[in-house]
Amino acid sequence: MKIPWQCVEQEALDSLRALVRLDTSNPPGNERLATDYISSALGCCQVRPVVVESAPNRANLVARLKGRDSALKPLMLSAHTDVVPVESDGWRLPPFSAEIAEGCVWGRGSLDMKAKAAMDLTIVNALARAGSVPERDLILAAVADEEAGSELGAKFMVERHPELVRAGYVLNEVGGFTIFFGDHKFYPVQVAEKGFVTVQMTTRSLPGHSAIPRGDSAIAQMAELIVKITQTPMRQRITPVMRQLFEQLGLSPDAVLPMFRAMLSNTVVPTILQAGYKDNVIPGEASVVLDGRTLPGEDTESFISELRSIVGPKPGLEVLRTGPPVEASTKTRLFELIAERTETADPGAEVVPWMIPGATDNKFYARLGATCYGFAPIKLDRHTMFGSLYHGNDERVPVDGFLWGLHLYADVVLAFLGLRFGDVFE
Repeated sequence: MKIPWQCVEQEALDSLRALVRLDTSNPPGNERLATDYISSALGCCQVRPVVVESAPNRANLVARLKGRDSALKPLMLSAHTDVVPVESDGWRLPPFSAEIAEGCVWGRGSLDMKAKAAMDLTIVNALARAGSVPERDLILAAVADEEAGSELGAKFMVERHPELVRAGYVLNEVGGFTIFFGDHKFYPVQVAEKGFVTVQMTTRSLPGHSAIPRGDSAIAQMAELIVKITQTPMRQRITPVMRQLFEQLGLSPDAVLPMFRAMLSNTVVPTILQAGYKDNVIPGEASVVLDGRTLPGEDTESFISELRSIVGPKPGLEVLRTGPPVEASTKTRLFELIAERTETADPGAEVVPWMIPGATDNKFYARLGATCYGFAPIKLDRHTMFGSLYHGNDERVPVDGFLWGLHLYADVVLAFLGLRFGDVFE
């Protein structure tokens, strides 16, 4: 049975708005709201999901459509259902209203990343209703806690329930949006992301009375080190992905735009500073949390060595948590399909490989051997800046751009599953 495409579009838009209306701000999370909605929607199409709680109300959902050939590696469509908190006073429209205004769906999570969650849900349901059997298994994952490090989400599932989320290929977030350089239009697809090394740096000195100033106090030492860190760039290294990106964009790495600088080196930024306990006591200890980000090819040891070259041997450095960088090959049939179908859907545009300086759940799925891409296509106009909508006030998704992306996304997914768009939709 073929599914009318117009009905699919409406279903996806309704699902997006329903998901945005659910306040899954993290903290506290409460992703159970989203998994209950997705479970109900899947149940209507006779798809049976598995829901696993990593903590009360911190729910992760996985559903699977079995394929014809068990020898082919599964494709997983993944989205996180938590969102970052909001400052409601800064919004033009209520952040959990999912109102449609100015041609957009407004609300926290509309872009990051309930739009893709709605696409994933809609495609799986459509395949189930149509009775279409893919060549390979198709997995849907809706996971918790990505906005706080994924300890209760993808990381938990990979470590505790790997049989549910083990896949050959993963389509996740941060890719497939329109960017403009002059008269040229590009669609970045994330194939790499930086790792992270969170470090606590500590300085120590003798405590004393604040009526007797000292230039070598723990706070004074820390202040000098923070200035060094913020004013000393880490060494530049151009990875193969970035070299390919620059070549396709026609840019020289020597005159790179500010938006790319964080992708050309390890970085370190002070984020949490602590010292003192009383206004008339010079504390004997000061500490700062440093958020380090590492390029593909780097690891914790190489990052700490480079950090030591900046701060010297004296301060204590304690590694609090780490996550490795991830890089996937572009020499796969899935990437070829993404590029081919995207460039067909928007003639004159070009798909480029992309590395993000932040982290996604791909970091954890890759541990199970998956080839992971960021591809959640949305067509944007020249005046819409993708980056400013992420985690910002007035987050929103253009309805026309979302529906364009849904069609492209379905086209790519079906083709990789050995199905034709016209065999499923009319």
